[in-house]
Amino acid sequence: MEKLEEYRRKRDFERTREPAGGTDKGSATGNLYVMHKHAASHDHFDLRLEQNGVLRSWALPKGPSLEPGEKRLAVEVENHPLEYGGFEGVIPEKSYGGGTVMLWDRGTWQLKGKPKPDRIDIELDGERLKGSWTLTRMSGKRQDKHARNWLLIKRHDDKPRMDASLTVDLDESIVSGRSMGEIAEERDDTWGADTTELPDPSRLDGARKARLPREVKPQLATLAREVPTQGEWIHEIKLDGYRLLARIEKGDVRLITRNGKDWTQRFAGIARALEPLPVDSALLDGEVVAMGKDGISRFDELQEALSSGRTSALVYQLFDLLYLEGYDLAKVPLLERKRTLAALLEAADMASANGTIRYSDHLDAQGEAFHERACQMGLEGIICKRADSRYQQKRSRDWLKVKCVSHEEFIVGGYTEPGGSRSGFGSLLMGAYGKQGLIYAGRVGTGFSHRLLERLSATLQELEVKRSPFHGSVPDSRAVHWVRPELVIEVEFTERTRDGRLRHPAFRGLREDRNPEEIRMTPTKEMAAEGTSTKDAKPDKPATRKRKDETSLLGVRLTSPDRVLFPEQGLTKLDLARFYEQIQEWVLPHLARRPLSLVRCPQGRNDECFFQKHPRSAIPDSVPRIDVPEKKGSAEYVYVESAADLIGLVQAGALEIHPWGSRIDHLEQPDNLVFDLDPDEGIAWKEILRVAGTLRERLESLGLTPFLRTTGGKGLHLVVPIEPGAEWDRAKAFAKGVAEAHAKDDPQRLTTNMSKAKREGRIFIDYLRNGRGATAVASYTVRARQNAPVAVPIRWDELNAALRADRYNVQNLRRRLSALREDPWAGFSEAARPLDAKLLKAVGVK
Repeated sequence: MEKLEEYRRKRDFERTREPAGGTDKGSATGNLYVMHKHAASHDHFDLRLEQNGVLRSWALPKGPSLEPGEKRLAVEVENHPLEYGGFEGVIPEKSYGGGTVMLWDRGTWQLKGKPKPDRIDIELDGERLKGSWTLTRMSGKRQDKHARNWLLIKRHDDKPRMDASLTVDLDESIVSGRSMGEIAEERDDTWGADTTELPDPSRLDGARKARLPREVKPQLATLAREVPTQGEWIHEIKLDGYRLLARIEKGDVRLITRNGKDWTQRFAGIARALEPLPVDSALLDGEVVAMGKDGISRFDELQEALSSGRTSALVYQLFDLLYLEGYDLAKVPLLERKRTLAALLEAADMASANGTIRYSDHLDAQGEAFHERACQMGLEGIICKRADSRYQQKRSRDWLKVKCVSHEEFIVGGYTEPGGSRSGFGSLLMGAYGKQGLIYAGRVGTGFSHRLLERLSATLQELEVKRSPFHGSVPDSRAVHWVRPELVIEVEFTERTRDGRLRHPAFRGLREDRNPEEIRMTPTKEMAAEGTSTKDAKPDKPATRKRKDETSLLGVRLTSPDRVLFPEQGLTKLDLARFYEQIQEWVLPHLARRPLSLVRCPQGRNDECFFQKHPRSAIPDSVPRIDVPEKKGSAEYVYVESAADLIGLVQAGALEIHPWGSRIDHLEQPDNLVFDLDPDEGIAWKEILRVAGTLRERLESLGLTPFLRTTGGKGLHLVVPIEPGAEWDRAKAFAKGVAEAHAKDDPQRLTTNMSKAKREGRIFIDYLRNGRGATAVASYTVRARQNAPVAVPIRWDELNAALRADRYNVQNLRRRLSALREDPWAGFSEAARPLDAKLLKAVGVK
């Protein structure tokens, strides 16, 4: 079999930088499989199979066959070098095969049976294509081994079914997520001979001729709690260092801080590293950081490097270009500025990921997942920027910073006077107990509402004392008002300094359910080395006031029973506890002995709320716990067995209760499936009713019995009882198969894609609640929404235009229950059936 002679003959390697390839690459046992999507003179796909050190290739004019028995023309073309298997980008127009190339699928392949000159039976294991295919030569003469036309035929097999929504029209790279248009536009990987040319700023939309400015203020990001999902945004890692602008003019490099100070001498190594840039004038924006061994920027290491003068290992991460060669780029869209910056560094051979000067790359999608991953990695957070935004010399909402934070409880030991127009107090001095006593942990002055400032101020004044409760001195304490250490607060922050002080603290809420004696300082490594340990800490018991605002229900102590949790109705903590006490016979059968996740709002639904999987000391010890195996060790969850346990959750400020789909005695085998119909804004209620009805019919056609539940929000749940037996992955795969089949029947109005952009104008059929650890709100429990709505089981004949998802609430539900002659979910347990092989196969789960 020929190697690469024809491939080389067709290409001018002075015009294209496609790899010439060698004959010693790979081996006879290599099994790489690649499917390229190729927009050349005619749009087509290219199937490539590694064989004898090259990629044997076929052009597929109409793409691969996807349904068993389906035949597609496959024209054999020249072999390609193995390097081609990783290419995605643009081949220059005047070169052979010029056009855009996408990596549409990749994986491995296996030969089935013995190969024949006119027939190859293969098994693909790609990220999209899975299963068996046959390549058979179309020549009428069997001995004609040189005929180029083949047929690609999909075969029946017992492999897991491919995604039911997969079509050859899918325009999304398997590696970058880009469309063909985006690949062509970005041209970030072009096999042409001109990729190292310097960028021309005069060709950029919005660039204008101007002198290099003497002074520039950097654009600053606005703090945000959530990653933006509306509009086009890019997402960068938030760096933890010093912001610097680099001004270059005729070989002279100046490094300017955000407040206008010249720090060129402090970062002399970075200035020298910028000198080789092939420009006469430029203005760059970035951040100087100290990278830890784990690749994460560390502010404390940066400070140490500066204090010691050892700055040679510091890195300058560049993320913007404001000026280049006589042109002001401030009005050039951000993405174009970044592309130009990347090209400039590439031309200067500064694109290395390990150099002193580095380019800060970005993602242009999946911002929420990127933020979650950043937090898991211990990063400070991410920066979200509008892709088409102009550079503004001020703080702007076109740039948002979304941080990763930690949460802990601290004791208030003092407060400062308010400044300016602020009322109440300025900041709270906080600490926690260590071996020597109450250890100072810093001050928190953000996160307070106006109402809370006034309320807390009155409490603080009642607690005032003359002497500091902290062990040792407290910095800048001349105007501090000291208080008895009785008030416990929860604070979020990014990290601790070496001496235990908090960076970027923000108030989250009061913790009246915690005793101050329980609050211990979490030591840093440096504190532990200095002996500031919390082990065996026995602080002097501070003076405490006897609580008068508490009561007891079913043996559970309720503190602050008159605290209003739902302001619209004046519903208090005691009211909610009594509600669960009165409906316990309805709520417990569907909730008992299941691991729980909670939405806790200790100060009420209008204050801070947070989702919590694992219990902390806020939840009474009387509420039972279970250790659940996790990927690394185990984690503790709470569950309930009695109404008293429900009251314990109310005491902890739990306004929503979300159980697993399994019980603790069959933890790995769910006993129900939940299909959540989650409509986009503006979807008519009658449309939700229609989809609920058609999904019911689909489930019943499979022999299952779905039961209906209002969610207390805006949608509906279809809950299907099953016999515990199938593992979580099988149950989730089954739910996915049902949901995707249903959405495929009506793609204009239904979707299973959780992306908010993909859900626009559609009803999202959420099957993801059926994975291990995933949850759905419990029947007959409250939602943390206006008017305290409740998730309520209903009969199918109650589903009509007069009903709404939030029809029932804490005030009217008991009237409904007292009027019922029969449980709306009567026969729920009896309707369970196993997810057997036949049922799984019916939705394509092997």
